Amino acid sequence: MKKTFTKGFTRTPKFGVSSQGERGFTLIELLISLGIIIVLLAIVFSSFVKFRDREALLKNTEMVVAVLRQARNQTLSSKNSSVYGVHFSATSTTLFVGGSYSSGTTTNQKFNLSNGDNALTITLTGGGNDVIFRRLSGETSQNGTVVISSTKLSYTKTVTIYKTGLVEVQ
Repeated sequence: MKKTFTKGFTRTPKFGVSSQGERGFTLIELLISLGIIIVLLAIVFSSFVKFRDREALLKNTEMVVAVLRQARNQTLSSKNSSVYGVHFSATSTTLFVGGSYSSGTTTNQKFNLSNGDNALTITLTGGGNDVIFRRLSGETSQNGTVVISSTKLSYTKTVTIYKTGLVEVQ
């Protein structure tokens, strides 16, 4: 592979260039490049999945807060001259009309949690899974917390329901 010049000097071909002057990559170079690309893609993909799961948890938390606020606002405005409440289950939140929750009622509005996130811990005064707001004041006797936790990540969000009926996310 060495070329000899007329005065006795030898020259080796440049890296990646064959003796005929063709350019190319070796198999080892291609495998190393492919390996680096695969590692970078794995890092980016795992970061994207974690980001997506965190966003789903935030979306679910916002949905729970919105349903609680909607029930309180409809009670305060005496919509249909009734009180409204929210029922929590492991995978959904339900807005209902009246002083107690009944699963078969057609006026119930069910909101499912997305992406495998669950309301794991429901701690309300007096026990149970329902928050019912009082007309004129918007207060509730079922104050407490609802912890929404991601089953895929170790992230949690806590929704606090105060006795006044106001809601806060922590």
